[in-house]
Amino acid sequence: MKNANNALKLITPDQLKRRTVLKGVTLGAGAVVLQPFLNALAAEARGEAPPLRVVFVMNGNGLWPHHIQPKGVDRKKSDKLVDRPLSELELPEPIAALEPFKNRLGIIQKLSHKISGGGDHGKKYGALGCFNWRRDVAGQTIDHAIASARPSVIPVVGLGVSGSPAAVVENTVSASGPKRPQPMVCNPEIAFQSLFGSVAEGNAGKTFQARNKLLDWIRSDVKRVQRELPAMDREKLDVYLDTFEQMRTRQDQVATMRDRLKANVPSIDKFNSKLVTERFEAQCAITAAAIASGLTNVVNLDASPLAYYTWKELGVMTDGHAIGHMHPDNPERDKLCIPIRKFHAERIADIARRLDAVKEGNGTVLDNTLIVWMSDSGEEHHGFCAEWPLVTLGNLGGRLKTAGRFLQFPDYQEDAKETANRTVRNFYLALLHAVGDKRENFGELDSKMPAAAQAGPLAEVLA
Repeated sequence: MKNANNALKLITPDQLKRRTVLKGVTLGAGAVVLQPFLNALAAEARGEAPPLRVVFVMNGNGLWPHHIQPKGVDRKKSDKLVDRPLSELELPEPIAALEPFKNRLGIIQKLSHKISGGGDHGKKYGALGCFNWRRDVAGQTIDHAIASARPSVIPVVGLGVSGSPAAVVENTVSASGPKRPQPMVCNPEIAFQSLFGSVAEGNAGKTFQARNKLLDWIRSDVKRVQRELPAMDREKLDVYLDTFEQMRTRQDQVATMRDRLKANVPSIDKFNSKLVTERFEAQCAITAAAIASGLTNVVNLDASPLAYYTWKELGVMTDGHAIGHMHPDNPERDKLCIPIRKFHAERIADIARRLDAVKEGNGTVLDNTLIVWMSDSGEEHHGFCAEWPLVTLGNLGGRLKTAGRFLQFPDYQEDAKETANRTVRNFYLALLHAVGDKRENFGELDSKMPAAAQAGPLAEVLA
């Protein structure tokens, strides 16, 4: 009886009324269209934890370690872990835009990622997949692994920012499994239409409806052809039919979420811009909207998939490829790159602000989100990945303890019998554990490191 009384004290009249109303609406005949949205409200009223989300922001050309190193912290210290609160440290100029989120920020230095392979301009699928990039799509990448643990209407939203307003870039960094790459939508208008067309006015809405009719026609045609084939050949069309069934089902699910989508639909004034910076801003707005509306729990924002463009809008008239090939001691190199790095930091701050503005439970959507900022090339333009700098923002509803911390691991030591260095693989395993996937292996091991140093999740960041 005592426990029952305590339970009743936790439910206020307002909460009780809300539960009753939600239950009634959910069971009503007219609630079908709003079912997913009402389910989310009902879960919140029951006190259930909000969904966990992860946003990956991938920069090309390397995320140079000194650009994220707090002032006054020795990067040469290599014999033991450095663990300091960010509150007592000053952020460097390139990432100063993240200062308002300093208590939610994490900076992780010197995790190695040699397994992704050295050289070339990027590590492609190896960056998020923990295998050598020269093997192309050899396995699942971490964004899709997280999405499998936290299912949603769209497992992973893939957005890109290319040098020109191309629609899709096939070869990039994300894959749902071996030989199953996920293309990145690089045209913000097309991304907007695909995700929010059901609630958009004008051409975007018409495109969404036209896509539905096209998918219906394709499904019926595949089924018709399949019926006419001999039994031994019918299975060959199963994979096509399954694909279109999934696409149409997702369109239907998006349509049922109309009200929630409309509340979070982003402005589209920059979606058709010819400027790289404005298209990047538009993709960041779509990223936040896709998360806040419940369409997905994982977004992969590849900021420069296989493209090294010139940031003329930032006053940088040298293209990224040429900047990357400058000698590290050349002062002109930093002068050219810092405006670009600052712009990326501003975009991450923009995503964080948008998510923090959406109330959820006793907090905001940002409270249950983790933003991971890194490069698809590690520490340099031609990164050899003895270190792979990471910036995180958020803590996945308290499941991580990266917020407000600076971590610098010992240096990578090749062929050492013992090493205190840890890897990006360990970090990915920590993310998986945080979202409920308790696996002990992801990707492949670095054969030049002791297996014990690569085993299990990165304990230093798990709550």
